[in-house]
Amino acid sequence: MWMFLFEHNMKAGHQNCNQMTVIAVAAMVVTLSCSLKIVAADERIADDLAGDYCANVGCCGERQDDVCSAPILGTRCYCDDFCYLNRTGSDDCCPDFMSVCKGVESLPPEPLKNPKLQYYTEKPNCNLGEVMNINCNECRCQKINDTPTLICNHSECLIDPSLLDAIRTQSRQFGWSAKNYSVFWGVTYDNGLKWRLGTLQPPEKILQVVPLKAVFHQDYQLPSSFDLRKVFGDKITDPIDQGWCGASWAISTAQVTTDRFVIMTKGLMRDALSPKHLLSCNNDLQRGCQGGHLTSAWNWVMTFGLVTEECYPWDGRATDCAVSNQRSNNNLIVTCPRSAKTSPLRRVGLMYRVATEEGIMYEIMNWGSVQAMMKVSKEFFMYESGVYKCSKLDLGSKTGYHTVRIVGWGEEQQNGRTVKYWIVSNSWGLWWGESGYFRILKGTNECQIEDFVVAAMPDIDNFCNISDQSFRENASYTLNGTKIDIS
Repeated sequence: MWMFLFEHNMKAGHQNCNQMTVIAVAAMVVTLSCSLKIVAADERIADDLAGDYCANVGCCGERQDDVCSAPILGTRCYCDDFCYLNRTGSDDCCPDFMSVCKGVESLPPEPLKNPKLQYYTEKPNCNLGEVMNINCNECRCQKINDTPTLICNHSECLIDPSLLDAIRTQSRQFGWSAKNYSVFWGVTYDNGLKWRLGTLQPPEKILQVVPLKAVFHQDYQLPSSFDLRKVFGDKITDPIDQGWCGASWAISTAQVTTDRFVIMTKGLMRDALSPKHLLSCNNDLQRGCQGGHLTSAWNWVMTFGLVTEECYPWDGRATDCAVSNQRSNNNLIVTCPRSAKTSPLRRVGLMYRVATEEGIMYEIMNWGSVQAMMKVSKEFFMYESGVYKCSKLDLGSKTGYHTVRIVGWGEEQQNGRTVKYWIVSNSWGLWWGESGYFRILKGTNECQIEDFVVAAMPDIDNFCNISDQSFRENASYTLNGTKIDIS
């Protein structure tokens, strides 16, 4: 069993994820014959003039401006529409954009008692008392100054159509594409952060733990690409859908543990381990579906162990613990819930932290996948494919912490340059991203994903005799310059 020494470095060393530019949704609603529909700028901007042209022109002060309002490609609203879709300027390019370009007149709203409510003026009239949903906001038709007016909640939505269009328009520049996922449509951003993430940020003293560093022998080079899935095939577990349960802390811990048992035993132990067991039974300082601490999770697996997924299957919710902590002697065998079957308990050694880009790569090749904490903002929910990086379109929006599993890395050519990336398993199901996975820039600490990378060794008798020695012969670990013997 490994024994690791941990020290605390009182200097904080966090590199903030590139923050994103605020996108304010301007939703205008039109009623014709008492039927409602949202007015949006559906026009697509031609590639020849979009981008720098309108961004440099800026926004006109009034409609008579002979630059911003000049007819381009048959419409004098060309740059207005570009500003509306991409927010390179203000909310609207020209102050009268909606009335001139979209034919929508808005009534200046009176102050509301609830600042989270917003007026939308309808014409001719909406039906008084009518209720409808626009994305994640509920709207009611009420009389304001004798005028039937639609009043909507003004919550920030998880899927932001304006942000989605902006990313789609500039996907080639960003290197990744976005998608409107129906599962996320109609959900508030607050609920997305609460129920689709679920990692509580470690205390500052935990983040200051001095990580182990891999010191490579002379002439040893790591490959430019590596993927555990290609080496071990279907023995590497597929991404799980956590559902509306903030359980990324439990799922990533269980799946990293599973991968490491597979790799360290060369596939002899390949049963998927149960995140449900960890979610429901690890109650010390944990909040179940409302989030958990990674250190507490790993300490619990080290002390008690995990049963198999077959024994205690995932159902996307935290319930009372249904697995007894009474083991059969020292054999670590327990009875499965609602079954006469039994399951072994798989335990790990002490959690340790991994440092540097090369160190993380070496760790994955040698011992298996690692767990990483990352900072998530709204646009990440809309990721579809490509190498993810912060677009800077959502600056100022709230963020949350999420835990994921890194299974490999690679590189590709983008616009004539080499882009390096991590291959990462998410916990939102196979329907999201690249079949449940995403790729993210490597070596730049994108979204703080390289700040807090941890793992633990599986508790396997004589594992040094079982594991492949070839990688370990090329490097050793040090802690503050002192070599750590892992043999």
